[in-house]
Amino acid sequence: MSRFPALPPTYYHAHFSEMLAFVREVYASVLGETEHTFITDFAGLSLEAQCLFIRMSNRKRPVFTAADLVYTEIGEIEWRLEELAEAGFARRASAEDYRSWLDTLTRPVLEQMARENDIALARQWSKAQVARAVEANLPFEDFAASFSHTTWVPGHRETVGFLLYLYFGKLSDNLTAFTLRDLGVVSVRGQTAYQARFVSREEALGGHAYTQALRSLKGAAPEDYQRLAERADTLPAPATPFVDGLRDRLMHDLGRFFERQKDTDQAIGFYAQSGLFESQERTIRLLHGRGETERVLGLLESMLDSPAHDEAFLFADDFYRRKFGKKRTSAFTDLLREGEEIGADDLYRSLPELAAIRHYETKGWTAHHVENGLWPALFGLLFWNELFEQPGSLASEFDWMPQALKDNRFATLFPLVVEERLAALETGVGWPLIADTLNRREGRENGIFGWWPGLEKLLHDFLCAAPPKAVRDTVAALCADFQGLRDGFPDLLLIGPCGVRFIEVKGEGDQVRRHQLARLNLLRQAGFEAGILRVTFHPDPDQVYTVVDIETTGGQSANERVTEIGAVKIRNGEIIDTWQSLINPERRIPPFITELTGISNAMVRDAPRFADIADDFDAFLKGTVFVAHNVNFDYGFLSAEYRRLERPFRYPKMCTVASMRRHFPGLAAYGLGPLSREFGIELKNHHRALSDAMAAAELLKLINERRLSPIRDWDAR
Repeated sequence: MSRFPALPPTYYHAHFSEMLAFVREVYASVLGETEHTFITDFAGLSLEAQCLFIRMSNRKRPVFTAADLVYTEIGEIEWRLEELAEAGFARRASAEDYRSWLDTLTRPVLEQMARENDIALARQWSKAQVARAVEANLPFEDFAASFSHTTWVPGHRETVGFLLYLYFGKLSDNLTAFTLRDLGVVSVRGQTAYQARFVSREEALGGHAYTQALRSLKGAAPEDYQRLAERADTLPAPATPFVDGLRDRLMHDLGRFFERQKDTDQAIGFYAQSGLFESQERTIRLLHGRGETERVLGLLESMLDSPAHDEAFLFADDFYRRKFGKKRTSAFTDLLREGEEIGADDLYRSLPELAAIRHYETKGWTAHHVENGLWPALFGLLFWNELFEQPGSLASEFDWMPQALKDNRFATLFPLVVEERLAALETGVGWPLIADTLNRREGRENGIFGWWPGLEKLLHDFLCAAPPKAVRDTVAALCADFQGLRDGFPDLLLIGPCGVRFIEVKGEGDQVRRHQLARLNLLRQAGFEAGILRVTFHPDPDQVYTVVDIETTGGQSANERVTEIGAVKIRNGEIIDTWQSLINPERRIPPFITELTGISNAMVRDAPRFADIADDFDAFLKGTVFVAHNVNFDYGFLSAEYRRLERPFRYPKMCTVASMRRHFPGLAAYGLGPLSREFGIELKNHHRALSDAMAAAELLKLINERRLSPIRDWDAR
């Protein structure tokens, strides 16, 4: 039985009608004669013809026969097609549909057509190349004559696409979002009033045209780029900052294409039409490669005099000094050299941030992995009312990003509020405002930040410890350019007796990206301590491990629960502590599990629940490497248990099965029982957690003797 509610047969008609009514009301000043005529004529169709048109429009294929349009709620398809044709909502396929029609056919069908018409094909050709060959060598009339049924093309595709673009703010081929809403799959933000996302018809048409052009370049062939480049001058002139931004992206993409084609003149020409910093950078690099020093100097000086943002200034300053100031290293290299370097066990290789957290915790800091969560959350909570509660703050119920952030208008839309809230931050009284929003809106979905357990305490501790003016200046930058600054912030926030620090963590081979460098620069200029920590990895003989074994009610962590945990802590090959507890799984243990483990329902009836032991067990694991025999099973179950408590569970892992295979290859079996017999390890009470953990701990000792032997041999020299 489906867990989703049943939708009425013509649900899609209700969705299309809802979309038309919304657009007609909210975008009255944007709609032109074409859209108004379409809406009026559509209303004049019979209900079944309307349904058929929507069905055809919602499907991606460009051409249809009546056999493709079998729907139980629509009768007499041929009559409805004729009605649509008479009203201008459908037409018979013609030569202008040739290529799109070919694209709907399978490769074998295309190859069969080619053989029947003596069209030469190459074996290595793609389907698109085969279709082009058929199009070039088989006249459309002969192609169409090979089909016994009339083929239809839905009309008004451009108009419907434009109306959907107005509603969703992006290209959309269908109304699936409405269906998912009605099924309860996606949530929406219900409001009483919405604001048009476009200020004028020119902006809407320009946005639609440039968005279509950008989408056409995804996976495009060189000839597609060439065709678009040839008609670039016919695209709408930029009308607003929004359309400017789309045109900038398109011109940059065309410039990149011609640069890849080694056509430097064309590349520079298109880059010159783009206002993106990335286009300026590519132009400077190309000109420098051609030896045009004076032009390069002029562009660099212009960027230094009025940089678009920190990244532009950092690039221009760095390039100028390295290429013309005899400076051999870049700002990136300088920042890396200034940064601290630590070593961590190579089991942390995939978790450099966790290695850094452990490092700073030993130095007395409280470390939080915040990355791009802290500053957007602070901004969103401080200005929640202006972002989400104002009438028309969103463009539709499916939108999550506030309209006030479009084109960096927030600071100009709410100048007095921004000034007031920034002053509250600077004077150290911003927390009550944030706490009030947390109390009223915690958990509400939004397009700015995600909620996580402990967010309230983190923000409180941060605001109590951070320099108020530094907080104020950073939030002011977000008010001015939230979209440009919403990511790239450092990985870690450190809070300690001496204040706060921000740290970008880089493992071996990781690069510092320019936007990360710019965020470090932004925080430093605001008055924060901010820098880079480099983490190198090698086997660490002093690493502490916790070998864990669990027993459960079944094999799937999503549905089953833990019944027992046993853990053994090891350092330098010696057991230094153990931890064990039966756990009430809050569900019955199946008989076959009791037979396997010996753990019965009676044994766990009075045992603690997982929530009761979660703190104690987490404290036992803290700072260690999580080890288990088939580690993903144990780690996955414990992760699921902590997720139920809305708590993180993140440790470096080591698997004694995989490690034994690596260091002791060729054995008959690698189960815990066979390995224990192979190496004479005591395993008295197999399938009880602590007993299995003790046996796996002995395997870990064998593994580390081989894994760490190169280090120990070197130390002995």
